[in-house]
Amino acid sequence: MDNELTGLEDIELEHYSPPISKKDIIDIIIAYDISFIRNFGSDLFYVEMVDGEPLVPMNPKGVYPPGIERLFSLMARERISMINYRAEKLMKSYFPVNNNDL
Repeated sequence: MDNELTGLEDIELEHYSPPISKKDIIDIIIAYDISFIRNFGSDLFYVEMVDGEPLVPMNPKGVYPPGIERLFSLMARERISMINYRAEKLMKSYFPVNNNDL
């Protein structure tokens, strides 16, 4: 498999419990002004906002909002390395992607 971003479609999310749709993911990303989320494994995630700044919980031991935590759960379960939303396209990668490919 290539380490490139590919489209994420509803059919790929059919077996997820609790159910989530492509629209749900896009709504969460837009609500928090997220550009992309990277999964580094072992519950390590990086969330970058559209302005290029990282999104971090207010409290160092805090958690992200429930919507973002839901995306973390999806990514961990499906072994998705990155979710990216740009130009009205929802993309994902199962392997690390170079920043130049964003």
